[in-house]
Amino acid sequence: MKTGKAHDSTTALVILTIALIVGCLLFRSRFSASIFLDTPEQRAQQRRILLLYHTDHEALLKAGREILRQGPKDPMNYQYLGPMHIDGFPVPGGVCIPKVIRKLRPHASLINFNGFVVLQMRGGIGDFGVRIYPEGFAAPRRYFRYGNRELLGGLWYYDYEYNHHPEYDKRIDEIIRTGRWEEPNNTDLSGSSN
Repeated sequence: MKTGKAHDSTTALVILTIALIVGCLLFRSRFSASIFLDTPEQRAQQRRILLLYHTDHEALLKAGREILRQGPKDPMNYQYLGPMHIDGFPVPGGVCIPKVIRKLRPHASLINFNGFVVLQMRGGIGDFGVRIYPEGFAAPRRYFRYGNRELLGGLWYYDYEYNHHPEYDKRIDEIIRTGRWEEPNNTDLSGSSN
C-alpha cells in the first residue's frame, strides 16, 4: 500500500517537473515572445513614436526649461552625492518634474553639467532621447554636439542609431510625419510591376 502512494507522488512530481520545463521553454521561445511580449527593439520603437509623434514638443521644451529654472544655478559646481551618469546628474528631488515629462516615463531625467536637460528614453547601447537647452545656450566647446536633429529651437533629438545608419533621418521623418516606423522588409512590392 505504501509503495503505491509513493509511486503516485513520484509520478505527480515527474509530471509537474516536465510541465514546468515545457512551460519555460515555450515562454522563452520566439513564438511566445511575439505573442505575449514585445522585443526590446519593439519597445524602443514604441518609445520613439511616443516621443516624436505623440508628444507636444512645445510643451516638452517649456517643461525642460522649467526644470532648469528650478534646478541648481551652477550645474558645473553642483555637489551631487551618488552615482554619476555620463550625461550629468539626476534631477534633484526638490525639483518638480512637469506632467509632460512624467507621461514620457524617461529612463533617466538628468541635468548636464553644461546646463541643459537630458531626457534619456532608453539607456545602454541603443540610447536615445532629447536634450533641452535654455534660451541663449552657447556651445561650451568647439566640437560640442547639440544632438542629431533639432525638433524646435532649443529641443534636440539624439539617437545612437544615427551613428550606424546613413539614411536614419528618413526613418525619423516617417515617425514624425505618420507616427509609424515602417521596416524595410514590410514594404509592399505587389503593385510594382506585372
